[in-house]
Amino acid sequence: MILVGGEAVPGKDGRHSGSSDRAEQDRLKREQRLRDEIRPFLNRYCLECHGPDSQEAGIDVQSLSASGDLLFEERKKWERVYRMIRTGAMPPSDYDPFPTEAEQQRVNNALTEELFNFDCALVARPGRPTVRRLNRTEYNNTIRDLFGIDVRPAEDFPADDVGEGFDNIGDVLTLPPLLMEKYLIAAEKVAGAVIDTRDYSQPLTVSASAEELYSQSGNGQMSGEVRLLASTGVLAHQFSVGAAGNYEVIVEALADQAGDEKAKFGLRVDDSQIAEFAIQAHRKVESFSHTIAVTKPDVKIGVGFLNDYYNAKAPKGQQDRNLGVRKILLRGPLQSGTPFRSDAHNRLVTVTPSESRSVVAAASEVLGPFLRRAFRRSVSEKEVQRYANLAEMAVEDMGETYEGGLSLALQAALVAPEFLFRMEEDPSTGTSVRILSDFEVASRLSYFLWSSTPDDELLDLAETGKLTQREVLLSQMHRMLQDEKSAALVQNFAGQWLNLRNLNDVTPDTDRFPEFTAELRDDMRTETELLFQAIVREDRSVDELLSADFTFINQRLAQHYGISGVDSEKFQRVSLKDVPRSGVLTHASILTLTSNPGRTSPVKRGKWIMENIFGEGPPPPPPNVPELEVTAAASPAASLREQLARHREDPGCASCHKVMDPLGLGLENFDAVGKWRDNDGGKPIDASGSLPSGETFNGPRELVGIVKSRRKEFLRTLSEKMLVYAVGRGLEYYDKCVVDQCVAQLEQNQRRFTSLIEAIVTSDAFLKRSSADARE
Repeated sequence: MILVGGEAVPGKDGRHSGSSDRAEQDRLKREQRLRDEIRPFLNRYCLECHGPDSQEAGIDVQSLSASGDLLFEERKKWERVYRMIRTGAMPPSDYDPFPTEAEQQRVNNALTEELFNFDCALVARPGRPTVRRLNRTEYNNTIRDLFGIDVRPAEDFPADDVGEGFDNIGDVLTLPPLLMEKYLIAAEKVAGAVIDTRDYSQPLTVSASAEELYSQSGNGQMSGEVRLLASTGVLAHQFSVGAAGNYEVIVEALADQAGDEKAKFGLRVDDSQIAEFAIQAHRKVESFSHTIAVTKPDVKIGVGFLNDYYNAKAPKGQQDRNLGVRKILLRGPLQSGTPFRSDAHNRLVTVTPSESRSVVAAASEVLGPFLRRAFRRSVSEKEVQRYANLAEMAVEDMGETYEGGLSLALQAALVAPEFLFRMEEDPSTGTSVRILSDFEVASRLSYFLWSSTPDDELLDLAETGKLTQREVLLSQMHRMLQDEKSAALVQNFAGQWLNLRNLNDVTPDTDRFPEFTAELRDDMRTETELLFQAIVREDRSVDELLSADFTFINQRLAQHYGISGVDSEKFQRVSLKDVPRSGVLTHASILTLTSNPGRTSPVKRGKWIMENIFGEGPPPPPPNVPELEVTAAASPAASLREQLARHREDPGCASCHKVMDPLGLGLENFDAVGKWRDNDGGKPIDASGSLPSGETFNGPRELVGIVKSRRKEFLRTLSEKMLVYAVGRGLEYYDKCVVDQCVAQLEQNQRRFTSLIEAIVTSDAFLKRSSADARE
């Protein structure tokens, strides 16, 4: 960093050059720690497998030459080494000599100090997310909010890759050729749904064949290319037209003539007869025409058989009078009609050409506001002109209508990089950090909280340069969290953090759990989403994710939980007083997705808590360790608890399973689909346990109490996950400082949800951007 007006600001390499004495003292202290505590341990216990002769897993501990390697150059590698040593996964349990507990504790403490306990004033960087394209959810939501249409073209896109637990991470959002093809198709589909390009200056004809006609009386039968009415009845079709005006109805019909009268039919419009016709020929198609006035987009045209006749005593071929219809056509409007435009069309196409206004001028007035919203920034006259010229070319050179020209310009905008990607400028040459523009912040804020494009209010504030004023920014944040669109934060952040999206992939054994259905699965997910939503909308303490004394259930889920008094399919808020459930750990959604198809899995449940609540994912299991099923097969009479205990006898498993297993066993009162039980296989459930910390519990409620007591770990995990989701990148060492601020702000504000969001959206990580060549 350098000093500007007495204030320390980052230098090009991200280090602090304004407090050189303190920085030098810090460096010397780190070098001593490396020399006296870290390198001797690595050389004695790790060098044989991770040295110059062998680099298992690509790790060479001898390459650690300076403390800067830990903090800067190869930090991710050394964090991995740290996690393996801290969890006891390395060195292997059979390594000789094996380090003492005191040695392990010393090197753990030293690595913790090196990797995580540094002066934030010496290392400050906002980070640099990779330029991000819109993911599938963001694309659909953006189309919805741009045009107000219920079209989801991204459903046909390839699945988005996931990085850091989320699908909005720039590093993994690639653009394969197939996706580019899908973008082109989607742009055409969206433009077709928004803009009506039909030319109503000339009549159009729409037809309904005999197969497309339906019988209102249920007695119409196909015979060749006609549909026959053998008795009195009506054949009809619902027509959709694009403009009001006069239309010609043409009916192609034939008859089996019999009796003294000609076969007759009535022409019906919206169930009212408006004309009557007699068919003259026998079994020969005739054409009948009538003009009607159409005043609404949908009109039902019908043909009713009026004079059925049957006489068995008449000569053969003259006994039965029947009506057959081959086709109904609707042609018009016969003169220039008044188009029926959709709301989306009318919102977009606000100006049309006239004698005093050219196509380019009209298109510019339409496209200017649209491009500002689509590109999420101000657009220049030159940019607008380019798209307006495209519309003019379509009209003059391709014979398109004005609306057809606008459609082509719209499609071009929807495949432009400015729409598909969230563009942010890098710092200028010679500088390491750039403050984001108001428009860039508007996009970050809207895609963070809404997974969608900024609305007009955000763009207007960005236009005036007021959005990044702290009071304005926080006001907008609160407004957006109360908006219905903040449901995206529930579905896309909570859905991925808590693994709720994985629920669709879980398939419990329905022979063992016949009550499990697709509807119940959806109810499980909804319960968890509604709890998270309540915490967001009501600005409740995030502690309640773990310890809420209420939940949201409908009749089906209430029966599953054994809770009475809920008799509606509509979800309602209920108290959990006297119910052995509390927070998401006891939600059926979490309990089901952390189970095996036929039984519970304390290991999966404990691992889920470690990863998602404590932020302490265990390392991969050591090689050649038998699966739990193998242990179970060797001791079929043993309980699950006993099988897990034998599994932990392997030293390579004990370091992680001594934490995971008790956490999962504390939830054993819930079966594999989250239903309460007191017995399993005729044996009473033992949901007691003790953790390596010495804490003991008996049952889910006491376990939840212990988990809740490790508040700092939970707040840090939640803050880290939310920051990753907000900035769209994995966290680096310097982000610890932002996470520390998030945790502190939560603690200072009764852990209210908005205090976490405030800390993130006002942080440098959210409001600034590092240069590409700045040191990571």
